[in-house]
Amino acid sequence: MGSVSINLSNGQLGAVLQTNDGITGLITTGTTEGAYTVGDTILITGLADFMGHGITIAGNAFAYKQVKEFYDEAGAGSKLYLMLVPVTMKVNQIADKTNANGAEKLLLFANGQIKVLGILTDDNAVYLGGSPVVITNGLNADVSTAVTNMAALALDRFQAQQPFRCIIGGTSYTGVATALTDVTSGTSNNRTSVLIGDSVSGEAVCMGLLLGRIAVIPVQRKISRVRTGALTNQSAYVGVLSATAIGANLSVIASKGYITFITYPNISGYYFSGDDTCSSVDDDYHFLARGRVIDKAHLLTYATFVQEIDDEVLVNTDGTLDAGFCKWLGRQIENQINNTMTANKEISNVACYIDPMQNIISTSQLNIVLKITPVGYASDIEIILGFTNPLV
Repeated sequence: MGSVSINLSNGQLGAVLQTNDGITGLITTGTTEGAYTVGDTILITGLADFMGHGITIAGNAFAYKQVKEFYDEAGAGSKLYLMLVPVTMKVNQIADKTNANGAEKLLLFANGQIKVLGILTDDNAVYLGGSPVVITNGLNADVSTAVTNMAALALDRFQAQQPFRCIIGGTSYTGVATALTDVTSGTSNNRTSVLIGDSVSGEAVCMGLLLGRIAVIPVQRKISRVRTGALTNQSAYVGVLSATAIGANLSVIASKGYITFITYPNISGYYFSGDDTCSSVDDDYHFLARGRVIDKAHLLTYATFVQEIDDEVLVNTDGTLDAGFCKWLGRQIENQINNTMTANKEISNVACYIDPMQNIISTSQLNIVLKITPVGYASDIEIILGFTNPLV
């Protein structure tokens, strides 16, 4: 008996993988309150969600301010992974990968969803009585140790195919910009930035505000982009002094690789000065935006090529790879990144090359070269302005 059989093909449309680029995490000092026990890891999507755990302004004022400023900037609905840690935990201990109750705990809870993590402590609560805060190079000395510790933790997560970037609160700033260590010199931690500055006078930083800005911008966009618009805070301080009062010291802080505030003549509002990391300025991933771009490409590449593990690869009679296969496989990742990133202007171009001459029969290893052309940034604009006489 005759029949007509129709089979539907699949995998032809180049569906775009989702990487949830704007998901952030926050770890800060807090206390047990209501249904929330300090050390619990939670996912919230709004300020009301946060307070729904029984947390109040009076009981957790420090953490409340950070969460409120996050949602002031990001808007309700934005995902924020959150963990409050006890006053006994210093910022360097939060960043220590061997601390099962530190940042590692929240990162594991989020299972790779956190793309940018912010950590800071309430120094007024953590350093009390006989254990006052120690200041080194103009900041809480534990911040420097936290930067070092975070490098090891970030490397572990990178190797586990869960890359993220971290911003550490540069708390207890003394107000002496020249005392700060230049974090762009002698360090190579391009996965970590340090923030100095807050929306109120004091020892803390506006981590929630910064994470909120990151949550709503694409990966290639700098947090300092003026066209994005001014930040939602109505006041800005660096230490105990207002950002406008310290003047040129803002430029000194920024030139040493820290994220801080900046203002522009004749333009209202406050902006972030840049998105430097604790690495040399000639590091390919020195800027936070560049790091976020490469992390997204990393996740797309892994998701694409993990499907090829232990698949059969035909070779030519001389043992080399089939050129058609190399081009086909290269197009898989090029199409995925082009559809997901180039089309959205997150990068300028992508190119994949697979050398057909490699000896896969002996090594069982397939070597692939993937090159991303990033976008550029008009950070310094020089204009020549003057009169002209059309008759001369």
